[in-house]
Parts: sequence; structure tokens; C-alpha cells
Amino acid sequence: MDKHTMHVLKDVSAHKEAIIQKVRQQVQQEPYPSKQLWSHRSLAVMMTCSVLLFIAWQASKPIDHVTTEILHEEVKQSFTDLFKTEVEGKEMAYSQFFLIADRLVHRENIKFYAPLQGFEAMQAVATTMGNAVHLIDPKNLPFKSNIQEVYAVTSEMQDGSLQKQFQFSYKEKSLTGVDRQYINLTVTNVNHNPLVNYKDADSQDFSGGITNVGLNFMNPLYYRAMTPDKAFAYVYYNYDEADKRIYRMSSRANEFYTYYNGYVYQIGYQLNGDQQEAQEKMVALARDFIPHLNSANAK
Repeated sequence: MDKHTMHVLKDVSAHKEAIIQKVRQQVQQEPYPSKQLWSHRSLAVMMTCSVLLFIAWQASKPIDHVTTEILHEEVKQSFTDLFKTEVEGKEMAYSQFFLIADRLVHRENIKFYAPLQGFEAMQAVATTMGNAVHLIDPKNLPFKSNIQEVYAVTSEMQDGSLQKQFQFSYKEKSLTGVDRQYINLTVTNVNHNPLVNYKDADSQDFSGGITNVGLNFMNPLYYRAMTPDKAFAYVYYNYDEADKRIYRMSSRANEFYTYYNGYVYQIGYQLNGDQQEAQEKMVALARDFIPHLNSANAK
């Protein structure tokens, strides 16, 4: 609403009186009505005056008050609003066991962005994804993380559309910068389901000990336990603040993988303690992270 319009609305008293006078003149000029009709017209006059008084009250509010009400409405931020700093980066993260299926190893026009810090930033990014993810509250993790951050890497798919890869990371980082314990939840939009013919086309990948723990009764959730003696490693993004550079970490870690509703979900974790207990907790967290599946089948 511009200043001219606000000024006109604020000066409604003159308009109010003019309209009331006009209504009175019309009533006086018409023949004397019946008692019932007169009651109806009196009611109309009262309603007209009430509406005018309401408009006058609304218009009398300061501009700052009106602006404040608008600003208090939830504003959904876009990707460009959140990730503004492009940084150096060369190596991409993907599941080495599923690279033939999802082809995330082959990406073009890749751009890396400085990660955003803090759980609130992670929530803001998750909001831009609609219902694709349901973030895990740090207090519900099986370890105490002192780092919460979200990475973004974009690329161009074969049809020219934008591909966005987000890595939501919870880490227990030492003073020397070593990731002692961590959970990385990576989400990438894709234009095909890489698991449609996975068993037939890529059965050789199951030689690494991949099992299906099930996301629900219809969708798989593949799990690969940490195996130090195997050639395939788990890779994820980390950030060098001094050099302003995204680099790829290679680690021995446990990994979940699935696809749902246009997204590939890859979850890697390294936790201390009993690994069977950790796996059970992580299966529950993985299922909760994908709210479409969880909400549709949990009850």
C-alpha cells in the first residue's frame, strides 16, 4: 500500500460524514415508508455507519503497525537467499556402492557453497525442500554433537534442470578438527528412481554386504555396515574455513541408502559404543528423516 493510499484512508472522516448525509437525504426524499420498511432502512443506516467507523479505525493505525503485521507472516526463504557464498571445490560426494544406479558421479556445472552453521540454519534449508525431510532434533541423537551444519552443492541434470544436493551434518568434532562421531544425512533430487531395476542391473554391488532393512513394507532401505577390510569407503563433505574450500572426506562408516518421491537419501554415520544398538537407533532416525514414508505408515 503506497503513501497516497494510506493518506486517503486516514482522512476518512470527511468521506464518512458525506456518505451519512447522502443516506439521510435519500431517506428524507422518499415517501414515508411503512413501519416495517422503516425498520429495515434504519438497520441499513446503522450498518453503513458501523462499516465506516471500522474503516476509519483500520485506517487510523500507523503505517509501521500495518508493516509489522505483514512482516510477522512466515516468509519462505529461497536457496539463493540462504546460500550466497560460492567457494572452491572439486570432488563430489555420492554412494560408492550405488554410483552405477544413480549416476551421481557424473554431474556437470558443479557449484559448491560455504556451509551454513547451526540447527536453525538447517531448519531454514529444510523448509525450502517442502516435505522432503524431517530434521532430527540434536537432543534426540545418540551422541552429543557440538557441530550442526548444512552443505549445498548444485549441478545441472541432463534435461538442464537444477540439481541440489544437501548434506545435513551432526558432528562431535575434537579441538584439533577431527570428526570423532558424526551423522551425515545427504539428500539429492534426481529425475529417475535409481532403484527400479537395481537388483538386476547392479547385483554385483551386493557383494559388499548390503542388506535391506526396509523403510516400510513397499520401499527399501539399504544398509551397509562399516567394513574396514573392504575397498569401498564412505565419502562426505567437509569444509576448510581458512582456504574457503569444500573437500571430500573418505572414511570407514555405516551407510543407509534409499530413494523416495524424487530424492535420493544417503545417510552415513560413525558412532562409538555397541554397533548393533547404534544400528537400531539409526534405522529409526533414518525412517523419521523421511516424513512422507514415516507419516504414511507409522500408524
